[in-house]
Amino acid sequence: MHANARRLFSITAATAVAGALVLTAPSALATPSPRAATSTDKAAIGLFGEQDPTYDGVYRQSLALIALESAGARIPKASVKWLLRQQCGNGRFPSYTNLTGKCGVGEVDSTAMATIALKRIGERRAARAALTWLVRQQTDSGGWEFNAGFGPNANSTGLAVQAMIAMKVDPTASETDRNGLQFLRSLQLRCKADATSRGALDYQPQEPLTANDFATAQATQAMARSSLPVRPATTSALRPTLTCPKDGSQPSPSAVAAGYLGRTISAHDGAIPGAFGPGPDLGSTANAVMSLVAAGYGTGAIAEAVSTLETNAAAFTRDPSDAVLPASAAALALTAHATSGNPRSFGGTNPVRDILDSRTLAG
Repeated sequence: MHANARRLFSITAATAVAGALVLTAPSALATPSPRAATSTDKAAIGLFGEQDPTYDGVYRQSLALIALESAGARIPKASVKWLLRQQCGNGRFPSYTNLTGKCGVGEVDSTAMATIALKRIGERRAARAALTWLVRQQTDSGGWEFNAGFGPNANSTGLAVQAMIAMKVDPTASETDRNGLQFLRSLQLRCKADATSRGALDYQPQEPLTANDFATAQATQAMARSSLPVRPATTSALRPTLTCPKDGSQPSPSAVAAGYLGRTISAHDGAIPGAFGPGPDLGSTANAVMSLVAAGYGTGAIAEAVSTLETNAAAFTRDPSDAVLPASAAALALTAHATSGNPRSFGGTNPVRDILDSRTLAG
């Protein structure tokens, strides 16, 4: 993995999520962050989660709002206002939560997720401003960087494409020579790779490409031209693979990415394996389920992964002090939505209630 990729993964995993969904800020789905300082209490009115929002506040707030809206739940006005207060004058959302009234450097992942959330909850003007800034950040490669200097990557590009889809903007439209979907396809392992890795995506361009489950689990949603919340759909039991050497028509890029995800889940006890240690990456597992539904494949793998998420739901949605992790609860609510489940009853937890009850200050 590239040095920038390691740095980004460390940042996101330390700040706590879609995946991405995931994730990505998405990898933050799996790891809790420290409690918020009492000095930020006034600025935290309406914020979901007691954990420090410095790095992941916009991402987790947006994901929570998307989950609540998809479940038909009540949207707290104070929580919408908290998100709107983070938006900078040019539409971007900063890497560091704006608790002081000063805007920092814009971050693609948070801005993309906020765009989707704002569109879903009817804040269209703010959503359009966010998307306008987001589109301007596209690089000549067709991809997006997490922040300037990190280099374009699959997760940030996938989220930016999802934001365009949510706003009904053609993701193949681009002022550059390449678009976001082309960039994602350029990261996909094909016939040069070994058979077990074909269909996966790498996190960033390199030679040779290496399968990255974290990237594949989230970016496949964009490749399937889907945006959060992923709509329930009938899926096939198939796990498509490439024919190598090529023989006639080939499955679509999203189909072979889904095939890789399905095989990976089944080979690892119903989960996407963790990248930096033993045990499953539950955030990426939730993203993988949504990607499989979006692509329309992997019925058996979906069932296996949902079972794993249900078994681990209580631990996944709580930090060491037993406080709710709203992004994790949102991931489960969105997984339930995508699989026609109940977002108010998942593995013995109630993700919708947990999100609503997690607000630091109700306002």
